[in-house]
Amino acid sequence: MNKITVNEETTQNTLWDNPMTRSAMKAMSDEELQRYKDIGQSMYGDIDFEASKVLNNIPPPMAEAVAYVEESLKSGLHPSMLEENEIALLADVRGDKWYERWGYTEDTWKEI
Repeated sequence: MNKITVNEETTQNTLWDNPMTRSAMKAMSDEELQRYKDIGQSMYGDIDFEASKVLNNIPPPMAEAVAYVEESLKSGLHPSMLEENEIALLADVRGDKWYERWGYTEDTWKEI
């Protein structure tokens, strides 16, 4: 049985880290890099690939409610306009500092 060895060359040129991907990332603006980071977070933020687990396994009706509230925030609704049950829902699913996901701090999300 052949044993696969990892050398410096193979660790530096993986599917995700190779000359082509490094060149593409250097060519992107800060806005583009942030956009791709946000897309990756929304697609894979609830998955721990190393442990092969879904981190946030919520029931479908609750997931739909969270998606509705989050879409409202993405569309420009200020967090201070959320109802208490929506705030509680976000805190349950996204954690106590859920507002940081939209660029707010503990002091700024409560008032316009």
